[in-house]
Amino acid sequence: MKKGGLPLILILLTAIVSGCISGETQNQTGTTSSSVPTTATSPVLTSTSPYSPPPKGEFGLPEGNYRAIYTGLDKSCPTGRVPVRFAYYSGNETVKSVSLRGSFNNWAEWPMKEENGTWSTTVCLRPGKYEYKYFINGQWVKDMSDDGTGRPYDPDADGYADDGYGGKNAVRLVEGKESFYVEFDPGNPAYLSVADNRTVVRFEAKRKAVSSAVLVTDRGNYTMKLQVWWDSGEVWRTEVPFVEPMRYYIVINSADGGRFLVLNTSESPFFSFDGIDRFPQLEWVSNGIAYQIFPDRFNNGNESNDALALDHDELLLNQVNPGRPLLSNWSDPITPLHCCHQYFGGDIKGITEKLDYLQSLGVTIIYLNPIFLSGSAHGYDTYDYYKLDPKFGTEEDLREFLDEAHKRGIKVIFDFVPNHCGIGNPAFLDVWKNGKQSPYWDWFLIKRWPFKLGDGKAYVGWWGIGSLPKLNTTNPEVREYLIGAALYWLDFGFDGMRVDVPNEVLDPATFFSELRERVKEKHPDAYLIGEIWTLSPEWVKGDRFDSLMNYALGRDILLNYARGYLSGEAAMKMMGRYYASYGENVVAMGFNLVDSHDTSRVLTDLGGGSLGDEPTNESIQRLKLLSTLLYTLPGTPVTFQGDERGLLGDKNHYDEQRYPIGWDQVNEDVLNHYRALAELRMRTPALRSSAIRFYTAKNGMMAFFRGHDDEVLVVANSWNRPAKLELPQGEWRILWPEGRMGVTVLGSIEVPGVSVLILERS
Repeated sequence: MKKGGLPLILILLTAIVSGCISGETQNQTGTTSSSVPTTATSPVLTSTSPYSPPPKGEFGLPEGNYRAIYTGLDKSCPTGRVPVRFAYYSGNETVKSVSLRGSFNNWAEWPMKEENGTWSTTVCLRPGKYEYKYFINGQWVKDMSDDGTGRPYDPDADGYADDGYGGKNAVRLVEGKESFYVEFDPGNPAYLSVADNRTVVRFEAKRKAVSSAVLVTDRGNYTMKLQVWWDSGEVWRTEVPFVEPMRYYIVINSADGGRFLVLNTSESPFFSFDGIDRFPQLEWVSNGIAYQIFPDRFNNGNESNDALALDHDELLLNQVNPGRPLLSNWSDPITPLHCCHQYFGGDIKGITEKLDYLQSLGVTIIYLNPIFLSGSAHGYDTYDYYKLDPKFGTEEDLREFLDEAHKRGIKVIFDFVPNHCGIGNPAFLDVWKNGKQSPYWDWFLIKRWPFKLGDGKAYVGWWGIGSLPKLNTTNPEVREYLIGAALYWLDFGFDGMRVDVPNEVLDPATFFSELRERVKEKHPDAYLIGEIWTLSPEWVKGDRFDSLMNYALGRDILLNYARGYLSGEAAMKMMGRYYASYGENVVAMGFNLVDSHDTSRVLTDLGGGSLGDEPTNESIQRLKLLSTLLYTLPGTPVTFQGDERGLLGDKNHYDEQRYPIGWDQVNEDVLNHYRALAELRMRTPALRSSAIRFYTAKNGMMAFFRGHDDEVLVVANSWNRPAKLELPQGEWRILWPEGRMGVTVLGSIEVPGVSVLILERS
């Protein structure tokens, strides 16, 4: 559903580091780094000479000249970042939560703490100009310059800027000087994680500032390789072929001949990994292929339950915007009710009937949009979190579906909506009837009572919508009700859940850490996905989700590259920031999608037209390019129902992307392409691995390695004209496209326009 810890910095200076900034900060601040020279009694290792370890059987620091970088002093901002305090005085207003959101954290939610009526947080920021807003009691502040009394929400703001929605963001100007830097934090999975049963260690550095690096452990030394890059930075990576306790440090040779050791503290210089994987990768996700189903529009297996949708539709309860829902035949035209209140009769039995079809697509994971009792076709206004909506069938139908899916090796994920419910929820109806006498009064955020059902001004609703009253998840009773429901359906037989708008849930840190802890305790292999649309690594550090809905990869990067809007170089740099931000275990569990029920269909986005049009040959070719990239990246590729059949749909026309699948219509070329991609992925282990490393990018072309030994090379060209690629050394055998499979090449290869080549080392 959609309406619309920064990593620690270790600054490596070529001169003696100045004094550190003191003062307490939140986790966003990172840790302190310092640099001290060692003795110069031994020859200095240069960037052109190999690292010389201690004698065999010993583990210690090398002799020679180097600068030590201590990272284990979690006290202040690293050199090169500035502590910036954000504050809000609530006065006499009742405030339960305040969060900071801004351009410095991709508008994600950083909770602020209250003391004596003032909510505040301090974060470490690099020099620059930032826009931000406060998120109070689950609602965005409209105008940061006026809190309703003529005072600004943040008295320390340096100015204001139009937010594009009729309001104002606050502006902060952070002064300082950018320096050469390296980032490493073993507590962050972006720097140390367990993926594919290997221990992966990485660090970030300023672009082209490092010439070589070695991970030194008490079990041996491991050469680090440049993995990914972008305009200002890059990531170096190595993997240790075991998951066992080890002590280690990192040796870095800089491009200007400097020598640095990344250490823990002066008293305890070695990092220590205890060999315990506290954020396990789910291999069934990494090896999987996912398919999203919007149940009312997928397939009608039982017409006798179709009319049951009409007796509890939200429009029948709404006293502000009442109306009548519509039951349509499968191929009836779209009406203005199509988004939410035009029903077509799709159900659970209809999905069960199509399981063999889904299996032919290589599908191993099904993600279902909401199926619990609600007042709409989309289901995001839940009435009863513990009851299947009868319009979709009975619990016996659901049991049969799950059993049949599991027989075929297919896992099933349900959609979970903890931020808001529907006006037909019994707890909300009790508040509507009884006001403060209701035992559920504190389950919601009521502004005035009595009120009419559907009046978004009388209580807090999702984005102010009166049919979607917001739940007060700071209330332990509400948390217990919701988490209990999640556990109920996992116990029933589901294999995971996708969580709707988690960034808007009140006190998300408490709620989602408790949800994860209790889910993983009973169902350790359950897959937890958060609907976050932006690059937001703070949600996937082991205490909340396994993955996010990766629109930041699929739409922001891959779609725009496939459209030809981004060059290969630009797309690869954006991918560099993406892969640098997440742990390799998280990347391996990526829920990688381009379109969904909340967007136009991918073929429409690629210029194929709207529902009922005939897509152009070029749009089909660009769909093939984009889907091939999706199937060759780490994580699980996700297909929205019908994309594999060449369906079209424009979100701006009453969400026509949700129109029912016409099973008598199919683009066979597209369907065969998706089936071939599934076969390619299943027979090529490197494409299911966690490992990716960039090779090159130029003009419309980009190329990257897959696999732990760079054994597969994926080359894409989004421009219409051919491109020439100089291949890595050795012979390469073509795996894709099928028409050239098995051909051996070396030296260079021509990449046709709007196409992908996949090669494997011979």
